[in-house]
Amino acid sequence: MTQTSVIEKFDNIISIGTTLAMNWFRGHSKVCGELNPGIYRKPYSSDLYQHFKNDVEFQFAEDFKRRAPSVISNPPSIDNYLDWLFLMQHHGVPTRLLDWSESILVATFFAVNSDNDKDGELWTLLPWKLNESHGFYGLPSNSKNGTLQFLAHEIFYNNPEELKKEYKLKEIPKIPMAFLPPLMHPRMNSQFSCFTIHPKPQTGCLITDVIQDNKYLMRYIIPKELKKVFKSNLTALGITHSSIFPDLEGLAKTLKERGNIVGWEQPEPLLFKEFE
Repeated sequence: MTQTSVIEKFDNIISIGTTLAMNWFRGHSKVCGELNPGIYRKPYSSDLYQHFKNDVEFQFAEDFKRRAPSVISNPPSIDNYLDWLFLMQHHGVPTRLLDWSESILVATFFAVNSDNDKDGELWTLLPWKLNESHGFYGLPSNSKNGTLQFLAHEIFYNNPEELKKEYKLKEIPKIPMAFLPPLMHPRMNSQFSCFTIHPKPQTGCLITDVIQDNKYLMRYIIPKELKKVFKSNLTALGITHSSIFPDLEGLAKTLKERGNIVGWEQPEPLLFKEFE
């Protein structure tokens, strides 16, 4: 079972980030205790959606791929399934991708930025430990890794047995895989984006099932009472809406919130060891 620890001060965030420098991080504004991507969470996992004649994930993907070329000038090539997934994720379509960040400060921003009346949640993962379950030691890109390509293609194909043969896999992947994406959008670059891609959830095959050693997967709770000061600290360190969402909407949110977060009175300078 994943160990959970409570954050007591902002210095804890810095310590985690510098100690676990090779880890990935993910923040939730509310405690949920799970690491499932959007398409496998409510409402899409509810009975209402499960009664659809077609698989809801397949239906979302097919509809998006069919209609997107009418509103964008440069859609991905028809067989570039990962790029289609990135485009869907970027524009808010629920997918089997789960966002992570290489920056603990970015992940902390998402943990404290909203739901001020609820505790936040911060996860940290050593990504290549997850990939050892696939017999892969490292982090694939969107190149020729058969498991990664299978998991992306499956959404649009909806016939895993045939795909298994196409990608010459011994078995259908059941465990999520961590990978480094091309940074296709400014937002991905600003957020130090990385992903896990998830097959349909099966008992015993979730990230929290596969990684039992807390050296490689850990969960931290950020008490709601600390959210405001953490948000202020992040702003002082340059982690704001406009840095994470580099567009006019992000800039507007930063300007509106700055006066509520940053104190205007100049503090006394911090003194350490005297220079001789």
